Amino acid sequence: MTDLTNLKILMLAPCLGKFGGIETFCLTLVEDLIHRGASIRLLRKKVAGFQDDGSIQRNENEIRSSWAEEESKRFTSHFISPRDSVIKHAICESDIVHLHNPMIEGVWYAQKFSKPCVMTIYNWRRKGIHPRLLAWRWAVGQADKRWYISEFVWDSWEKKRRQGSGRLPVVSRMSQEETSPDQRKGFLFIGRLVPNKGIRVLLEAYAKLKTNPKEWPLTMLGDGPLREEVFATIEEQSIEGVQMRGFVSESERHRYTRDAKWMVTPPHTQEDLGLTPLEARSVGVPCIASTDGGVKETAGPHALFCKPGDINSLVECMKKAIQMDDSQYQELSRLAKVDLQQYVRPLDEYAKEYLSLIHNG
Repeated sequence: MTDLTNLKILMLAPCLGKFGGIETFCLTLVEDLIHRGASIRLLRKKVAGFQDDGSIQRNENEIRSSWAEEESKRFTSHFISPRDSVIKHAICESDIVHLHNPMIEGVWYAQKFSKPCVMTIYNWRRKGIHPRLLAWRWAVGQADKRWYISEFVWDSWEKKRRQGSGRLPVVSRMSQEETSPDQRKGFLFIGRLVPNKGIRVLLEAYAKLKTNPKEWPLTMLGDGPLREEVFATIEEQSIEGVQMRGFVSESERHRYTRDAKWMVTPPHTQEDLGLTPLEARSVGVPCIASTDGGVKETAGPHALFCKPGDINSLVECMKKAIQMDDSQYQELSRLAKVDLQQYVRPLDEYAKEYLSLIHNG
């Protein structure tokens, strides 16, 4: 294990106040770095639409609960306002700066104080000449290292690969426990209840499927603006088998994931990555996914793919999953996990990159 004793790392990440993909990865990386002896300061920068729903603190407390007291003392996290002067002082006091997505002030102060600066880029680059988009593009180019979470995101920023760039997929605290394939049941969806996640398409497809709801339930984990609409749709169409569980803890999410027969991720807009397929594949649960954006990468080459936003295409995939015999399913389950090992990179690579920049910078 790469030793990071006495290394002071500053992480700066945008935050909407809800526990999502960036928050999941930050805490996964923080935990690994803390175990290696580093001291971490995580500043969560409030962005437009910020509303603290308590989920970040709950997940942070759950992860901290397994740490030694000395380890917990080496990690601090705070919400900060966009123009908070603490950013300047925090960067000055750090050994290395890790930005999660382009942050102009982060790059600026890292250069001013001659601090190595790495950047994990989660979102594909939007086209346009808006000043903010141009500033983000400048910030990306100034980082000493750029880690894109998927080939899809990387392609959007760099048609021609730059030196210092690479694909380093984000990871979560993936469960190591597996449920036997013959004990798994139903379909699972995990995500915010928002339009681009394909919620409406998924409900319509499940309603058309007309399967045995006891043998093939649809479990949905997450919350969001479409919550009331989802409940109304279930009631109006008398859809049996949909189990709404709302927001759950990380340990509960892992349990639901390993107990599911299939993970369903049907976004109809371009997802940057898709973390839930990675979590599912880590415990051998294969995926049904749309072919848009980074989800196609993370679902793996042996997933069942549907057209984005196409209800009938999703129905056909779900039918295929239901009709699959045990031997076929077990082989897909095996391949889902084997292929993942070739896609996800070990967390030790982050620690090695930090030290390389400090020693060679």
